[in-house]
Amino acid sequence: MKQRMLVFLVFFFSLTVYGQEARRVTEILEAPLLTKGQVAYITASWLSADNESLDFQQATQLMVTEGFFSEATNASDPIRLDELSNICMKTWNIPGGLFYRMTKANRYAFKELKALGYLSANADPSFTVTGFQGMNIMFKCMEYNTPSLLTE
Repeated sequence: MKQRMLVFLVFFFSLTVYGQEARRVTEILEAPLLTKGQVAYITASWLSADNESLDFQQATQLMVTEGFFSEATNASDPIRLDELSNICMKTWNIPGGLFYRMTKANRYAFKELKALGYLSANADPSFTVTGFQGMNIMFKCMEYNTPSLLTE
């Protein structure tokens, strides 16, 4: 329990450092199902501070134009675990294995995050996740290419 709380506090602090509005972050964390719009907001904000003022629909449209989502994406649709995995791989430049690098497919992104230990062993690509679970996965991916302040 203490470890979960620590992860939550570190994650919440890191998000506020990057400027996302606390109200939106709280809304995402409390969401019973993480939506594509919420994921789009976090990733768009990570990619550029100019995107912090976007709402979930605008962030989704931006991510469609950037190639993260297909044209038919609706911001209020729940995101599947394999889709979230692929967005995380693209956003935080996680190189992945041979098949992921060749195809950039959701399936191989999911397998890569599972192999890295970011997803539980019993996770299924078609599962949906809560806001808290999704944010934990994204936080782990953020750490992949972000230098730790503790090692310097």
